[in-house]
Amino acid sequence: MHITKKERDYIVRIGQRGDKFPFKLSELAKSLGVSEPSTFEMIQRLKKVGLAETKGGMVILTDDGHKFYREIVMAHRTLETLLFNFGIDLDLACEECSKIDYLVDREVIMKLLMKLNAPEFCPHGRLIKMI
Repeated sequence: MHITKKERDYIVRIGQRGDKFPFKLSELAKSLGVSEPSTFEMIQRLKKVGLAETKGGMVILTDDGHKFYREIVMAHRTLETLLFNFGIDLDLACEECSKIDYLVDREVIMKLLMKLNAPEFCPHGRLIKMI
């Protein structure tokens, strides 16, 4: 499935918060620095493709949304590790990875992980889960 950068940003923000403390639409909009109507429209797009849903006024990821979120996180942390190992400043590596982590094919990420000797953690110390 192909998504846009904006869709990626919503999926990541919702995924970071988790289902235990889901966002209200207004909270999600504020956390992303966008308007509530824009957030409503984006959630409708994510619902249409089966990545998000609303329950009791709260926005959560579906099972497919969670899977997609985990793939983005794995890709981000793998790419971040690669860039950092090549001498790129950690903050810059993180910022650059956020621009492309959702675009890189899972098979490519898995090959990169193997070439990096399957690191357990990214340079930030966060777990790289192979899924």
